[in-house]
Amino acid sequence: MNQTQEKTRSEKDTVGLPPRMQDALEQYRKRVWIIKLTEGTLAAIFGIMISYLVVFGLDRLFDTPTLLRVLILLTGMVGMVFFWPLKYYNWVWRHRSLEGIARLLQHKFPRFGDHVLGIVELASNRSDKSASPALVEAAMRQVDAEVAKHNLADAVPNPRHRRWAWAAGIPIILVVIGILVIPATSRNTLARWLTPWRNVERYTFAQLEGDTDRRVVAYAEPFDVEARLKEDSPWKPESGEARYADQPPIVVERDAASYKFQLPPQTKEGTVALRVGDARRSIPVEPKLRPALKDLTAKVQLPDYLQRQEPRIDDVRGGTVNLVKGSTATLEVTTTRELSEATLNNRPQKVDGARVTTEPISVETTTEMHLTWRDRFGLAAREPQVLRFEALNDEAPTVALNKLKNNQVVISNEVIAFEIQAADDFGVKRIGLEWEGIRNPIHNPEPTSGEKIVSAGTPTADTLSVAATFSPKRERVKPQSLRLRAYAEDYLPNRDRIYSSHLVLHVLTPSEHFKWLVGQMQLWTGAAKDVHDKELQLHQINRELRDLPPETLDDPAQRKRIQEQAAAERANAARLDSLVETGTALVQEAAKNEEFDAEQLEAWGDIIEQLDEIAGQRMPSVADLLSRAAEAPGAPAEPASAGEPTDSEAQGGQAAQGQQASTEGEPNDSAKVEKYGPDSILPPESLDEIPEDPNKPGKGVSVDRSKPPQGGKPGFTPANPTPTVSDVESGFNKGEDAKEGQAPQIVGGLRIPTTMLKGSGRDTEKSEDEETPAPQAADIVLEAVEEQQELLDAFAKLADEMSKLLVSFENSTFVKRLKAASRKQIDIAVDLNNLDSFGLDRTAALNNQSDRERLAERETNESETVSTIIQDMVAYSDRRPSPNYLRVLSEMQDALAPNQIQDIAKTINKNFVGQSTIEAEFWADTLDRWAEQLVDPRPDGPPPEGGMMELPNLPPEIVLEVLRIIDREIQLREETRELEQAKEAITTDAYTERSIDLYDTQIMLTEDTREVAAQISLLPTAEERLIQQQLAKVTAAADVMDEVEDILAEPDTGPKAIAAITEVIEILLQTCRIPNTPPITTAPPATAAALRLMGIGDDTGTAFIENRSPRQATGKAGRVLPEEFRQGLDAYFNVLEGR
Repeated sequence: MNQTQEKTRSEKDTVGLPPRMQDALEQYRKRVWIIKLTEGTLAAIFGIMISYLVVFGLDRLFDTPTLLRVLILLTGMVGMVFFWPLKYYNWVWRHRSLEGIARLLQHKFPRFGDHVLGIVELASNRSDKSASPALVEAAMRQVDAEVAKHNLADAVPNPRHRRWAWAAGIPIILVVIGILVIPATSRNTLARWLTPWRNVERYTFAQLEGDTDRRVVAYAEPFDVEARLKEDSPWKPESGEARYADQPPIVVERDAASYKFQLPPQTKEGTVALRVGDARRSIPVEPKLRPALKDLTAKVQLPDYLQRQEPRIDDVRGGTVNLVKGSTATLEVTTTRELSEATLNNRPQKVDGARVTTEPISVETTTEMHLTWRDRFGLAAREPQVLRFEALNDEAPTVALNKLKNNQVVISNEVIAFEIQAADDFGVKRIGLEWEGIRNPIHNPEPTSGEKIVSAGTPTADTLSVAATFSPKRERVKPQSLRLRAYAEDYLPNRDRIYSSHLVLHVLTPSEHFKWLVGQMQLWTGAAKDVHDKELQLHQINRELRDLPPETLDDPAQRKRIQEQAAAERANAARLDSLVETGTALVQEAAKNEEFDAEQLEAWGDIIEQLDEIAGQRMPSVADLLSRAAEAPGAPAEPASAGEPTDSEAQGGQAAQGQQASTEGEPNDSAKVEKYGPDSILPPESLDEIPEDPNKPGKGVSVDRSKPPQGGKPGFTPANPTPTVSDVESGFNKGEDAKEGQAPQIVGGLRIPTTMLKGSGRDTEKSEDEETPAPQAADIVLEAVEEQQELLDAFAKLADEMSKLLVSFENSTFVKRLKAASRKQIDIAVDLNNLDSFGLDRTAALNNQSDRERLAERETNESETVSTIIQDMVAYSDRRPSPNYLRVLSEMQDALAPNQIQDIAKTINKNFVGQSTIEAEFWADTLDRWAEQLVDPRPDGPPPEGGMMELPNLPPEIVLEVLRIIDREIQLREETRELEQAKEAITTDAYTERSIDLYDTQIMLTEDTREVAAQISLLPTAEERLIQQQLAKVTAAADVMDEVEDILAEPDTGPKAIAAITEVIEILLQTCRIPNTPPITTAPPATAAALRLMGIGDDTGTAFIENRSPRQATGKAGRVLPEEFRQGLDAYFNVLEGR
């Protein structure tokens, strides 16, 4: 109740403004707001118009920069953005109440304004509660009357709206005039003014086409800049100017509607400033290298008939692509920069960054195409890449027979192994053999013909070198003369076989072969007699020269005569040496024929032995003495003392007496002939130093058994009258010192053939204090027993056959195969060193290109041989794991031996003779080292006791039979390898049939081996340790032969069968070590002349190469240079060859 009364009373006390006063004040407030906001708006318009006009004016002078246009726009917007809101705040927001309006009146009417302000405050917030309402109302009426007397419209403080209207009106009029007169210019300025951040081109009266983007030009090449006027350009000046950076300007005249400026080459970035009338343009320029070709390959898909699924990748940067007809090629191009486009014969191609992949190109005829490209900067290649696609025919394959002689005589039951090489540009499909008997109306009216597949090829086998065999008995060829040739097929449909040249083989029965061989021996004997007669003539002339007075030798005619004699001696020695080789080959042929008389072999061996001694020692020595006599000074010689022959007389006596000189007592100095081989001391003239030759044996000591020991020292040891059937594989092992009193005399010990490695295989440098045990020298004691004499007589008839069969074992065990490969590398190194093209470039070395091609072909063949050894060793190691074999196999595979040896062939073709020689010698050493590592070192033990050591012997017939079994196992392995090669190219039935033939052969060999084991077990000395060891070897070989039978019966001719047959050979032809000490040898018994030929199976006796005059001056001359000098010269010549 009380609150209601209070409220009622308060409302009664409140007094409002008079209506007239309140309306007047509100009208005044509205007028103030309008005038002040008008001032702000006009000021903003003025600023905006002025900024527009400033940009308009500047654009007429130059291209106003963006930043300046932004600053001008922001300055012009200051009035609108800052001044107008400030006006609003000061005059509207702060004076929105009547009190604020009343205060504004104080500026114009101070007293009146105070009255109005008081009344407004009194009416809006009456604070004096004690004042009388009547008095308040009276005061309001009085002020209200004053308001009526004043014109509040004139009370606006500082009105400037009319002034701002004039200020803004003038720019607006100018803008309107510009829009009406030059609308395009006005619109352009408006766009550049309102949006300064945009790249709006300045309007000029001389209007240019194009843009001003950054331009990339070719590095250090002249370039063009063209300024073209638009068709509707209002102004077309007669000239224009261009300036690059701070370089002198270039002025050109207008050509039609364009200005073409030729600017000089530039290497640094810069800007081209163009001036055409009032038009200004700046073009940034960046010099860059043109996009160059980085890689260009052709992915070639060969025709379907070639069966090559994987495409062939060819590098075609040379510009020529040789493709077989029907091929499809896709070019893949890689450039040095990302590309924007590429064309092939003006057809666009696929571009991905810096790579271009063209559309497939079908090659049927020879065509020429042009490939161009352009990078993302617009730079193109300087010239189009011209590609010539040569459409070639699928060439026919080539095929040749190797390691087989023409007119070779073959026994009907013999197996000959040789090699077939075939090549084709797109893969060899099949290799085979064909034979056809030579028709003769009397001897061969119905000749035999046949063929067999030797090996299947593959689509990627561009070259093939395969082993082949031919056995008249297995191929059911009766004795006759026939033509043998190899054929090859490629994948071209309907192409006939390509054949090699014919080789004539004469298949003879054993009796026919016997007659033929006797006739050849007669011819050989006649030729040997001719050489002997020639030597007698030369000896007579030598005697005449010996009788000449010393002063007569100063005559140039006599010196020339002596030189001619020396040359004649060398030529006759060469002829005799050739005869020795021919005679040795005849004896090898005789060993194959079981019908040949052993007595004739004995006589034949005696002849060859004597001739070999004459050709190898005496005749070269005479020639050497004559050569030195021709160059010696002509001082008078001292007369010989009575009873002492002169050197020439002694030499003449040696030449006349022949072998008799070897039994005269002391060793003959004439045998010291410089040779390149195991016993060489000096290198041959064509070599700077002796290469590490694995053929080098231990040094021998020649002792005459006719003289008793002197001083009681054991310097004489008679020879073992029982020859051993073994071949010695020497190597790089260092000689081991022999100590006197430690060499026992061994009598007997004839056993199954073995391969001997010289050297114990132990590390001889373990300790300097340790002495290597050496054989003890024994007293001169030798007692002949009847049993041993009978064995010797029986063996003398068969020993030659044994030694000849040993020759064919070079492809038997892994040790011998690696040793043989090592010797081949040494031979190639020597032949390389004798070439005349050392140090010449390839153009100047064309004279001996055929020789280099021949040597390169030999290296290629050796690469295939090493590859086959690795394949066989892999299979053998899987069958019989051994630490030695696994270690050597791992080294061979890691070294990529076949590929490295193949690279030597490429190096030879490039005429890098020095590099090729070094690499061949390196691989000779490496192959020999691997062979040595396959055999364990000799176990350490006490030295053997001196005295007589008698060992039991195997009958020679048993040893010979084992030799023949080994020979047939080697041939069986080659036949098995050949069948495996042909497996993919023959039918299943044909494969099975040929496998059965091999199976039957192995059964026969197994039975023979079992028979040999039975014969050994029945010997009287069967319980002896040595005989038991031989029996164990034969029995173990027979057990493995049973496994070979099972494998071939499956049938399986792959690595499993090869490994099993290899194990048989390894067992029967076991490799062991002998001390590499200088042996004490004596002259053999006179009844063992044929046994001397057993040295043919020992590589230490045939590794000599006669010293001869070199065909080039690259060898030793004068003093021997120090090692560091020779190394420097080698490096120098290697650099020359590598240019």
